[in-house]
Amino acid sequence: MATGARCASHPDVAAVATCVRCGSFLCGDCTELVGESPYCAPCVAVLRRDAKPSRVVQVALGLNVLGLVCLPCSLALPLPTLVAGLAGVVLAGRELRRIRRGLGAERGRMQARVVLSLGGLNLGLSVSWLVMLRLSQ
Repeated sequence: MATGARCASHPDVAAVATCVRCGSFLCGDCTELVGESPYCAPCVAVLRRDAKPSRVVQVALGLNVLGLVCLPCSLALPLPTLVAGLAGVVLAGRELRRIRRGLGAERGRMQARVVLSLGGLNLGLSVSWLVMLRLSQ
């Protein structure tokens, strides 16, 4: 009979790690690394659910709000709004893909969707603005 710690989910397998959050023993199959720390699957789910939205999405949100505010100020060329819209669409899309793969915080999903919508709005307004400028010449 083997001695030592056994995996909480697989009692016939020796433990190779301990979950940092809950302290349960984990075998190699049950160990999930977050950064360099071992976690069990339920604790990883809790971490993903409770984690803050990524800073990238927060910056993209601020950039898109700023782009909307800058649009009336940039009568000749709506470059800030165009850049904000493009950045918002690209960054929000990337973050939503990260969340779907399980790499991003669940709480960031709604914020990423808002950034995606604002980015589309900024792009649409910029293109409309450029078309209006072109037609007025």
